[in-house]
Amino acid sequence: MPSYAVVGGSRGIGLELVRQLAANPDNVVFVTARNKAKSTYLSALIAESSNRNVHVVEADVVDARAMKTAAAEIAKMSGGALDVLIHNAARMEYANLFKAFDDYETDDQLDAEFIESFKVNALGVVHSVNAFLPLLRENTTKKIVIIGSGAGERSLMWNVRMHTMVAYGTSKAATNMVATKYAAQLESEGFTVVSLSPGIVDVSGTAVSEFDDASKAELARQLESFRKAMPDVDLTPITPEESVKTLLKIIGSLSVADTGSFISSFDPRFAQTST
Repeated sequence: MPSYAVVGGSRGIGLELVRQLAANPDNVVFVTARNKAKSTYLSALIAESSNRNVHVVEADVVDARAMKTAAAEIAKMSGGALDVLIHNAARMEYANLFKAFDDYETDDQLDAEFIESFKVNALGVVHSVNAFLPLLRENTTKKIVIIGSGAGERSLMWNVRMHTMVAYGTSKAATNMVATKYAAQLESEGFTVVSLSPGIVDVSGTAVSEFDDASKAELARQLESFRKAMPDVDLTPITPEESVKTLLKIIGSLSVADTGSFISSFDPRFAQTST
């Protein structure tokens, strides 16, 4: 049975990854959640599933020891091996998302947001991969997929002249670099390590909070900047279901030739695999 670990699967894209993976009875899906008791959407998904192939372990990616403990628990259930690791956990605080460097009220607030974002979006990936590497090494598939973001892609941000999203964008650029470093480290072992952007996805259905009016206006302005820079690209937000359907097709098609890649939502491969 193909085995998957989804790190960060309680809401949004992670939740939909669990849903679609679990729909195949041949799969076994392991999920980490920061707080199992509060993961109500995930609990409901599991209760409604007839396949009984989803197993949840509590762990926070900022806690390296907790991630290793979670991996050890999963190893007991998986026979000590794992086919695919999908790291989805990320910090994207709506209250600070569209801030520029000089929009924070104090330097301390700026520092705090950058440090917390980096802990989750960069070090969190490191803790996740380090914890699950022993399991991945026991199987031949050896796929590590880091859910990245176009907001961390330097050339794209320059083309649209996006000077906001500073904490999120900078830390997601670090996410992409972490994936690259692991790809270089693990290439000789036959691993496929990629950073994969899910596209512009409307995850409001399971979000903890909503954008305020100012954030909605800024989002509209940013999308207009994208449209001017990329007039031939459809920038209509898609549903988690649509995004994950494409993500899983791409994950299934990945080979060692792709290792080290950042695969953007604007990559032709998305258009080729979408239905």
